[in-house]
Amino acid sequence: MKHISIIAIIVLLVVSCKQEQSPKDYLILEGKITNPIDSLNLRLFDPIANRTIMVDVDEQGNFNDTIKIEKPATFTAVYKNIFSIFLKNNMDVKTEFNTEDFNTSLKFSGNGANESNFLKIKSAKTTDLFGENYKDYLSLDKADFDKKTDTYIEFLKNDLRAKATDLDSTFVLDQKLGLDKFKEEITAQHKEQQTINKTLGKGNPSPQFVDYVNYKGGTNSLSDYKGSYVYIDVWATWCAPCKYEIPFLEKVEKQYHDKNIKFVSLSIDRIADEKKWRAMIKDKNMSGIQLLADNDFESQFVKDYFIYGIPRFILIDPNGNIVNYDAPRPSEEKLIELFNSLNI
Repeated sequence: MKHISIIAIIVLLVVSCKQEQSPKDYLILEGKITNPIDSLNLRLFDPIANRTIMVDVDEQGNFNDTIKIEKPATFTAVYKNIFSIFLKNNMDVKTEFNTEDFNTSLKFSGNGANESNFLKIKSAKTTDLFGENYKDYLSLDKADFDKKTDTYIEFLKNDLRAKATDLDSTFVLDQKLGLDKFKEEITAQHKEQQTINKTLGKGNPSPQFVDYVNYKGGTNSLSDYKGSYVYIDVWATWCAPCKYEIPFLEKVEKQYHDKNIKFVSLSIDRIADEKKWRAMIKDKNMSGIQLLADNDFESQFVKDYFIYGIPRFILIDPNGNIVNYDAPRPSEEKLIELFNSLNI
């Protein structure tokens, strides 16, 4: 009977330990931010579930939150800088970084840090792949492009294989599938960039627009401005980054008001929103030549310039030829450097 009692006690202890070690249906995220920004909290966004989680950050830059999520996910974290972090229930992960030296200071530790550390490596490798100018990478000849892309993908896949036992299995599978999808999509972009370089390269005749509505009355075509440089701002009233550039554009316009250059703001608002377009021009007292495209994003001029996002800035020379199909923004010093190089 004595032996039976001892066995029973051991069984109870084992069961109790197992219960204590059962996975938690939540995770703990904690961290330390050096040089925190007053009143700014950490934002986590899950693009798949379209869910945002806000994590409170105190005045000293410390945060500690208990989070419950339905499925493991890679979140986009935003706090002045942007980084990726993988989260799932039963984790106790810590992250720390310095806002003034982000890339070298970002660290993950604790239970669940392995996946996020892989994402950190992936981010650095992706930055190296794209280089300083993304278009330069896409403009490589096919052999060099394929070699550079395949080297990047194979490095990350090998790293996943080497660390597989320490990583969440779903995470590993998703990353491998994501790399395959990346290869497919980036190859399509490379092919399109070759077409862009061929058709929209410096010195090529610019695509044309004809009879676009002018805010001041009547219509205008691109050919009306032949004989002058033309700096085109493709924008819309609903586009926040576009509106950000407006004060900078007006400053540049004033600086070059007596030079041989026309500043054309080409809105791709819908024709049905013409009143809204006119109201904004009036309210903001916008200068320059204000035109409204004939079919918003489907306008042939917009499609000919392969414009998928705005704002887009285009510079055309007095002969109607392209100087830069993706010119610097008014807020960039490079724009004035470009103008100076052309003796405008």
